[in-house]
Amino acid sequence: MNALVRYHLIHYLRSFTYIPPLTLFIFTLMLNYTYTPNPIYDRYSFTSLALFFMMGWFTVTVFHSEDKGQKEITLLHSERPWRYHLGLYTVCVILAFLLSLVSVLYPIVWQVFGSEVYPSHFILGFLSHFSLAILSIGVSAIFTRELVRHSLNTWWGVLSILILSLAASAFPETGLLVWLLPPVELSLSMMSISDGVAFIPLRFYWQYGWIILYGCLLIGLYFVWMKKKRR
Repeated sequence: MNALVRYHLIHYLRSFTYIPPLTLFIFTLMLNYTYTPNPIYDRYSFTSLALFFMMGWFTVTVFHSEDKGQKEITLLHSERPWRYHLGLYTVCVILAFLLSLVSVLYPIVWQVFGSEVYPSHFILGFLSHFSLAILSIGVSAIFTRELVRHSLNTWWGVLSILILSLAASAFPETGLLVWLLPPVELSLSMMSISDGVAFIPLRFYWQYGWIILYGCLLIGLYFVWMKKKRR
């Protein structure tokens, strides 16, 4: 499995399809901290949303980095289709972890915040970025070519769900719709706390756990649909 993940990662890096989303993400990160000083949680909330959208782009390019011919050869060497796709998901999670770490550390290294940064700020900032990145991976992979016939539907599907999830977070009174759509609203509400709060409430860990679990459930759903489609 390690060899498969390494192959997927090396092949993805050699494809250079990551350059557009990475460039846009770095530009967004730098632009977000152009003016100083900055509030901590408010800025982290913005960059976590940016990563939420960018991770959808990264996920699609990871899953589509091989052409169909090369994909069939790799599937053959993988022995089982689920191993092949688990390798792709692993690459996406690695990217999500690294980008989340960069998003949280960048403003700390450059000292652009208006107040002292405590461990609680770092932990909550990382959880916000990483949980939304995992959620985006779970949503976006469902619209990749394994399950969607036309590539145009892939991009429209990913973008539509991500935008709907963000829009629903602005209208919590919509009730059932908020529960059905990816729980972006939870992260936004938690990141609206004051920068002076040095202790992270226990319920925050449960709520971020739910966001990650939601993304993992979508990943599980992907494997179920993929198995049914291959029969």
